[in-house]
Amino acid sequence: MWNLQLTSNNSVVKHHDTRFTVVVNPSNGPGNFTWPSATYIDAIKKLNVYPNVQTLGYIDTGHGNVTNATVRAQIATYAGWKNVTKGLALHGIYLDQTPWEDDEDGVSKAYLRNVSATVRHTDGWARPGEGLVVHNPGRVPDAEMMAYRPDIVVVYEGTYEDMPSRERLHAQVAEAKGDRKDYAMLVHSVPKDLHRGGLRKILERIRRDVEWLYVTDLVVDEYAGYGSLLELWLSVAW
Repeated sequence: MWNLQLTSNNSVVKHHDTRFTVVVNPSNGPGNFTWPSATYIDAIKKLNVYPNVQTLGYIDTGHGNVTNATVRAQIATYAGWKNVTKGLALHGIYLDQTPWEDDEDGVSKAYLRNVSATVRHTDGWARPGEGLVVHNPGRVPDAEMMAYRPDIVVVYEGTYEDMPSRERLHAQVAEAKGDRKDYAMLVHSVPKDLHRGGLRKILERIRRDVEWLYVTDLVVDEYAGYGSLLELWLSVAW
């Protein structure tokens, strides 16, 4: 998983067998304008050229507390970028801080179903009729919260030190009743001196259960850049 700090195409070209998911976040969402700044337009168009890249618009759901109407409006703004200029269409939406469990009256489950359906049924994505849906509850959600089958779910977001063991991760994702291709992890505060062998151990630890991975040694503003491990991590990634 990536954010738009990857504006150079060097890593994408060099690691052409690696699939990149780039999360576009102009202003904790699309912002109050119909289209993004010229800097974003240029970067997104460059990234969209590559078949191993999928670009997603960022929306913070506030654990389900941001209203459906607000989320739908932000989805529509991102989808409308397709009409701004050729090559600007995104591939879908990254819904951050999604609820991981339902409440007694089923509101949280219905909320996820509604906003996810809006993404899928909105026109304007790079692949017509195929708006990608990513949920980030930051942990493994209850199985019932997977009912609408999001394309990717972030089943862990946290520090390297707090990463679940291989056995615990396997048991947790098994309960969620998804497939390996459905799961992602965002791991920050990775030791700078972990080196190639240590990064490979991270991959071996999650490989059986998780297909998408973001790793950084940043400990503050973890998604404002990539840290010093980017190229080393990509060189050992599957």
